[in-house]
Amino acid sequence: MRHRWILLLGLAAPSLMADPPARVGRLNLIQGTVSFRASGVDEWAIAQPNRPLTTGDRLWTDENSRAEVHVGATAIRLSAQTELDFVNVDDNTLQMRLASGTATIRIRSVDDGQVYEIDSPNSAITFGRPGEYRVDVNPDGTLSTVRVWNGGVEVTAAGSSFEVNAHQVASVKGTDSPTYDLTDIGAPDDWDQWCLSRDHREDGSVSVRYVSREMPGYEDLDQYGHWTYVDGYGNVWVPDHVGPGWAPYHTGRWVWVDPWGWSWVDEAPWGYAPYHYGRWAYAGGNWFWCPNPNPGPAVVVVARPVYAPALVAFVGGGGWHVGVAVGGGGSVGWVALGVGEVYHPPYAVSDNYVHQVNVVNNTTVINNNTTVINNYNTTNTTNITNYRNAGAPGAVTAVPQNAMASGASVSKAAVPVTSQQLASAPVNGTAPPTGTVPQKSAVMGSTAAAASVKAPPAAVENRAVVAKTAPPAAAVPFAQKQQALAENGGKPLAPAQENQLRQSAPQHQSLIKPAANTNGGTLKPAREGLAAAQPVQAGNNGFVDRPAKTQTLAAAKPVGQPATASRVPQPPERNGTPAVKSVESKPETAAKPESEDKPAPAPKPKNKKPKKAPPPPKEEEKKPEKGRG
Repeated sequence: MRHRWILLLGLAAPSLMADPPARVGRLNLIQGTVSFRASGVDEWAIAQPNRPLTTGDRLWTDENSRAEVHVGATAIRLSAQTELDFVNVDDNTLQMRLASGTATIRIRSVDDGQVYEIDSPNSAITFGRPGEYRVDVNPDGTLSTVRVWNGGVEVTAAGSSFEVNAHQVASVKGTDSPTYDLTDIGAPDDWDQWCLSRDHREDGSVSVRYVSREMPGYEDLDQYGHWTYVDGYGNVWVPDHVGPGWAPYHTGRWVWVDPWGWSWVDEAPWGYAPYHYGRWAYAGGNWFWCPNPNPGPAVVVVARPVYAPALVAFVGGGGWHVGVAVGGGGSVGWVALGVGEVYHPPYAVSDNYVHQVNVVNNTTVINNNTTVINNYNTTNTTNITNYRNAGAPGAVTAVPQNAMASGASVSKAAVPVTSQQLASAPVNGTAPPTGTVPQKSAVMGSTAAAASVKAPPAAVENRAVVAKTAPPAAAVPFAQKQQALAENGGKPLAPAQENQLRQSAPQHQSLIKPAANTNGGTLKPAREGLAAAQPVQAGNNGFVDRPAKTQTLAAAKPVGQPATASRVPQPPERNGTPAVKSVESKPETAAKPESEDKPAPAPKPKNKKPKKAPPPPKEEEKKPEKGRG
């Protein structure tokens, strides 16, 4: 059976600079008390699972707490009393600030030009190869340690650097005149064993036969649903135990995440991938999620999926009311986009971006860029019932407009919508009604009282770290941009508007300092017999020079193999019959252009019940490296 990898083609490098990243993080696991501080705000809130994480966001795990984040295929796990900030998250860079605590990171691939970096109070750690790593920072920030289970890193401090290879542990002690040491790694502890158990869970995923590991959320699909085949739609995922009357985009809340604007955060433990990629469909009395652009039986995996904040069509606004409006304003409703329906980003993007976010997220493959752009530039004035999913039971959800603006729970604020009300609703396309201006609570993602929220100690929260890579420009404080958002009708600001506000915003002291030598000293060995660290050259901005990036999203390589591969087990039986059968098959070594070998758009099936999935291919296996036992 063919197993086709689809690469993102046709993206010009200049347009990538202005477009939002195709890659974001997902907060997928919370144990205990975990707090979140959104980019552009100065308050901590209770962290919400499935929250999209991007540049400027911060996490804190309190006592006896843990958290797990996925950025693409990379897993980041935080132990108790850890603050981790996302300094830069885009398609080529994952740069994080570890002020205190423990972070374990598993990197499955490192393409040419990509940067993976953790910045600590006295050293910058860059990960040059796929592998499994652990970084510890002691409570006062004077000791940083990195363990390399497999892979390899470079540690930079005080203008010098040294390499750490597999099965080694390196430490940097002190801040003004730091010293470094390098020893064997030793045995894993309880934290390491827990991280290894999480790795094994991901390695055994059946879902990676149908979606890329670069799609955050794949790791929870096996536990809460099953894969099957539906004529005209291909291989689809069906959620289990959702209850009668359930419909997508109903149990969750709307939050504001720059630069995308209104973004959906679902309450279901599996509720990430199916709401930011692909399309939902309803047939034969069942809702199912269609992740990849292929309506036939062949398994097609998009190597680099493109994130979207939500894939819905909106209705409503000022004069449209459903139920009782509280606090002024009208009502706003939405329905999940169906197969073949184009997503119109309400944020500033290039034509190339429009093409990519639709081609790789839509199960009807659009044959050329002109088709997408023409649709994108045409205002959608149709009745909401013309959307494919609008006729499904409970498909349209509506809330008071101010409930959306405040980030309130949708399931608590939702009001019934009659067919007559729906027929009269003004259609807004994929942008919420004008005037849906976010409140601060929608940015924070929580309305909990500040007194109930745990925050890191001030010394940790405000502790500076050193970096090898220069950070991006600081976010504009939300308090200073809210009025501009109101004047913009509640739509996200364009990059030029953001830059103008940034110039007038108060300048705060940066927590990111260059790892170059600034005190005239050098990084010294901690004992005899240890070689001196190598001096490095800093650029004009004080940060260490690195080679120019040579790889962009357009040239990304297929991903799907773990750094330490394990044989994928056979899926559990469902009703006495295996849900899928395993056959040997390898991904093609080269992807074809998107204009070739495409199936025709599938007609909407009527009353078609899900069938058993066809035999999917296994991931190509490779010999594991020696790991943690």
